[in-house]
Amino acid sequence: MFTLGRNMDFSYKTNQMIALSSVLTAAIGWMLTRNVLSGVYIGFGVFLTWALVRELDPKHEYAAFLAAAFSLLNLLYYETVQLLVVVWILVLMRIVNGITGKELTTFDIFSVLGLTTYLSLNNGNSIYLMVFILAMIFSIKAGAKTREALVAGAISIGVIAVDLFFINYLSFNRIDYSNTVSLFLIVLIGLSLIAFWFLSKDETEDDRGNKGNRSKQLASQILYSATVLLLFFFGGASLNNLIIYLSAISGVIIYFIGSKILNRNRSN
Repeated sequence: MFTLGRNMDFSYKTNQMIALSSVLTAAIGWMLTRNVLSGVYIGFGVFLTWALVRELDPKHEYAAFLAAAFSLLNLLYYETVQLLVVVWILVLMRIVNGITGKELTTFDIFSVLGLTTYLSLNNGNSIYLMVFILAMIFSIKAGAKTREALVAGAISIGVIAVDLFFINYLSFNRIDYSNTVSLFLIVLIGLSLIAFWFLSKDETEDDRGNKGNRSKQLASQILYSATVLLLFFFGGASLNNLIIYLSAISGVIIYFIGSKILNRNRSN
């Protein structure tokens, strides 16, 4: 019924490595913060950073480990990791990219709509519904469950409209656009789009071993960059979540550039 989950085969060394790394990070986080739950959240943050990159760059598994290493910055300063938001981004990307190799179901779309509505209401912010609508547009363009995506998108628009005219509960958080962090994020997002354009040309496989759809992969990558940008400017993302999002992008970009330089040196 729900096809957006991905199984982890622990016979693979890389899966063993990320599981062990996440557990060790959680233990270190517990010791540094003196709080078990905080340590667990930091450990899961490392795992989810790795998982994000496995969606963004499925062909290069070690780019995910590079990103996970960057996310260890959360050990230096911990306030809160919004794990559910990261999971939400993951399933939105899977709706678009079809990486699981399974046919998208009606339950997939409307369960994610339910999660999106919960995040919007819980945070009092419409941006989650706006991102969901964007994901539905990409899904419709890909031709997956078009009718269901149209209905879910229409419901999202209806929720936003009802709130705008009658309730006025949902809003957009705004930040200072002129600070250094904003500039850094915008530059990184721009670089990510360039890297994604080239990475989408690589041959990839879904979880069932079938040839991946390049246009769907690029669409999900664009969705990720757009989501990070929107959450940063309007969603009130925590610093720890920003570290996760930007670590994922940095891991992809640096691994992409490094591999190009290495290949060029080998060919000379």
